[in-house]
Amino acid sequence: MPWEAGADLQTGFFDAFRTTGTPETFQTLSPTVRKWYLPQTLYYLYGWKNHEYTNYSRENYSRYVDIFLEGDRYYDVYGNFITRGWQIYDWRQRQPADFGNSILKNPRFSSWFSSVLISSASKGQLHYSLTIGDLIRTTLTPMTFSKPAFNGIQFDVSSDKYALTFITSRIDNPANVFGSNETFASSETIFTNLMGGRGTVQLGDFTKLGVTYVNAAHGNSRLSIQDASLKGSLGGRLNADNVRRIVVRLGDDSPEDGEGGALLFRDRLFVDGVEHPEIEPSIDGGIRRRGLLEANGADIVTLSYDIERDFVAGVRDEISDFKEAKKIEIELVVGNDYRIDATSNMQTNSSGETVFLPVERSQGNIKDGSNQRVVRFQYGLPTANEIYGFTLEVSELAGFNLRSEFDVNRRHRKFPNQNILSNQSLDTDRSTAWYVTASRLMYPWFFFAERYSMDAEYSTSMPIPDQRGFIDYENDFTFLYEFVDDNDDQDRFPDWRRRTTGGSNTTQGRQTIREADREVFPGLDENNDLVNDFNQNDNEQPDYDEAFLRYAVDAPEFLFGTDMNNNGVVDRFENDTEPDFPYRRDHRGYNVYVGAEVTPGTKITVGRLDETLISRGNRSKSTYGLFTYEDEFPRYDIDIRFMEFLRFVKDDIPNDLIQWVQQPFSGGGLQDVPDRLIAQNTTVNSTYLKFSFNRLQPLHISGKLKWDHYFQHDEQAADTRNESFTGFILRADYPWQPLQTLTLIPKWKQTLTRRVPTDRLELRRAELSEIFSLMSVYEIIPGSFYVESGVEWEVINNLRKKPDPAPPNFVEDFNTLTVATQLTNKSAYLGYILTANVGVRVQRQNFREGSETNFLSFVTVFAGLN
Repeated sequence: MPWEAGADLQTGFFDAFRTTGTPETFQTLSPTVRKWYLPQTLYYLYGWKNHEYTNYSRENYSRYVDIFLEGDRYYDVYGNFITRGWQIYDWRQRQPADFGNSILKNPRFSSWFSSVLISSASKGQLHYSLTIGDLIRTTLTPMTFSKPAFNGIQFDVSSDKYALTFITSRIDNPANVFGSNETFASSETIFTNLMGGRGTVQLGDFTKLGVTYVNAAHGNSRLSIQDASLKGSLGGRLNADNVRRIVVRLGDDSPEDGEGGALLFRDRLFVDGVEHPEIEPSIDGGIRRRGLLEANGADIVTLSYDIERDFVAGVRDEISDFKEAKKIEIELVVGNDYRIDATSNMQTNSSGETVFLPVERSQGNIKDGSNQRVVRFQYGLPTANEIYGFTLEVSELAGFNLRSEFDVNRRHRKFPNQNILSNQSLDTDRSTAWYVTASRLMYPWFFFAERYSMDAEYSTSMPIPDQRGFIDYENDFTFLYEFVDDNDDQDRFPDWRRRTTGGSNTTQGRQTIREADREVFPGLDENNDLVNDFNQNDNEQPDYDEAFLRYAVDAPEFLFGTDMNNNGVVDRFENDTEPDFPYRRDHRGYNVYVGAEVTPGTKITVGRLDETLISRGNRSKSTYGLFTYEDEFPRYDIDIRFMEFLRFVKDDIPNDLIQWVQQPFSGGGLQDVPDRLIAQNTTVNSTYLKFSFNRLQPLHISGKLKWDHYFQHDEQAADTRNESFTGFILRADYPWQPLQTLTLIPKWKQTLTRRVPTDRLELRRAELSEIFSLMSVYEIIPGSFYVESGVEWEVINNLRKKPDPAPPNFVEDFNTLTVATQLTNKSAYLGYILTANVGVRVQRQNFREGSETNFLSFVTVFAGLN
């Protein structure tokens, strides 16, 4: 051993794995011919000397042990020895190089660490954390970046006044874990990286200021780092050809009205800034009036420019062939309610068909040509999407609270040309989104105001390539990454279907499609068990329609709440297919209300809402009042809740939804629910009453009343009926225990519903449901062995006269008799509590035309911990 190493060993600082190279050793300076070495591995492990023979009579042979059982040795960029172990995660980017962007996830990343690595430190008020994971709940702001399952890296630093977050990921392929002990990096040349961050600073005791930045951009590892840009670049298959043909599509931005559509006055095409009138478009569609082309309703006008065929170099051109073009611009003089889309031979789907992407659209729904303007745009493919903005929050300043956010979205695109690899011509589209909310509580008064605006083009989406470097611009499922996910039910699963990586039994680097969350029911999972509260036993029968369960569960139509967008669905139960922004895109407006708590539990609120659909000019105006009353009367054991919501509405803004619907004998699913726009000039009233009376114990009485009514005015009244829903429920039960081991529970429930639809051709409905039931519980061994029996009789009466002929959805009178008995035993077994149920259920439905009997027998065992 060299003397330096010996000194280190004696002082306790010897590091056998430090990067020093092979030292000069004077002990080897022996002028002999015989081959010999300094003692190596076999000597230190087994005491083996190459000149001695092996004899295992006294000390038995010990087999070789894998020297990598404790892992391999790893060093940092400075040559310092890090540890002997395993490399769990490694993301590297080398430029310029082929396959320069590589991510390695060791199988132990998922098997040992459950796909989450956390490195943290703290000292005093300073805290630091590095999180690497496949499913990280990450939010910068709701308008810039918010995902329930972010696959990437998150750095966090915070102190008493400051907080900083940085996120990054290779979003086109964050790499999967291969299910073996081998480790292979997922390497790419053409990739899409995401980076973003947010910082906040506390200003005084009440104010917090924050800044946010998010960027996703295509990259090419063949380019030098000097040519890399946050605005992205085109490479690989995205830049494997030349633009030979461009097609521009002009259409009506509000096709539903069938008038005042797009007007085309003139078009021009420029190559590298030089006009080329010889490239004349082939025009298809539209109607020519007074020398102008017009597209109304579903009509469209297409202008097809054949660059390859028609290009002729002129005296002002610096190029001789269209393949040398650095950019192509198109200028259109347009008016009225227009929408412009464009495509080319480079912008296709997986079948090679061209795909149109939006370029420009008009503001409002102008029909008189007064908005005539020149639109000049450069054709290009999307290369980057970035958002930057700031937030300002004020908390409890003299009773005031304020929250605001302002963001700018810039979408970059570059002109594709296989002969130009860097410094490609850039064009950028810009949109904004902002909101301000303010509130104050000064008992008994309270106040709230909000002002907001989100451009229709504001986007938090980024096209991403597949493993071939190709983008199908028509397939959002596979080729689109979202900064802000659609997650209306606020669980761990995004509501829409997008590409993701990770999961078991997948090859390293393979890109997979994550199935959408198919059970989305916002507000209908109050116990957070990921099961709809109206089907708590998670079978093919909603609880409000299932024997014995329907006594305690009422149909969803009896739910009450505010419906500020007037689409007929309570706001907190709404589900859509849009990102979870705090406000809808293409909307601008304000809402303000003031109220007072007159007495404890009694509140009166009045307010005004006014918003506009920016692109089409549709408008929603509402003046509303809300009265709520809640009180308890302990002397009489009575609880009362009363709510009245009255509003005067003029709303023609469509707010379509996709809602969870479960029909009897089905597993349920999501269905499109279009906005019927039934409140365009309407007074809408919603009344709700809920009460319970328990004074006569053990008798329990409860009930509820709901009345919704739409009073139509003027032209709206001439075309539609006053839609209404009236529902009344009254229930009572009387638990009685004649014996210590026997409990009897008679129950009664009455439900009356009346519906008047808006459409005069639809059927009015009026139904009365009566449910009588008797439940019994006989305990053979108290708490562990008992018999439950029950009988239920349901009578459905249609209070409407049967029309002739009867429509298919007309429900005739019928009754249902259900009888069931069940033997239950609970016992401990192998550390679990087993619950064994054995029983039968017979159900008979009697109709006017006949009857139907259903029989069920079951033997079921459940294992739990309690």
